[in-house]
Amino acid sequence: PKHNIVKLDDGTYLIELALAGYSREDLQVELKEGTLTISGDKGNEDESKYIHKGISSKKFTRSFRLNENVIVKGSLFVDGILSISLEHVVPEEQKPRLIDIK
Repeated sequence: PKHNIVKLDDGTYLIELALAGYSREDLQVELKEGTLTISGDKGNEDESKYIHKGISSKKFTRSFRLNENVIVKGSLFVDGILSISLEHVVPEEQKPRLIDIK
């Protein structure tokens, strides 16, 4: 499916997927070993009713490889858009620091 990756501010991101025709029950979001995987399956539909079908309802899987310091804050499914919020948390020892010159 079509998707957007939005930078909201320093360290906060949003992945949006356009999933018209899907319901929450058709979708699965999984984080495993640094990979965020979104999959959808509407099951078997009787397609003989359609004269024209422009909205896809195929089974899909979309994966995003995440940096080790990125955490998934949550997800929300509203009006056919699945939004997954991410936060990049940099540990104190990895943050840049100024070294005093003597």
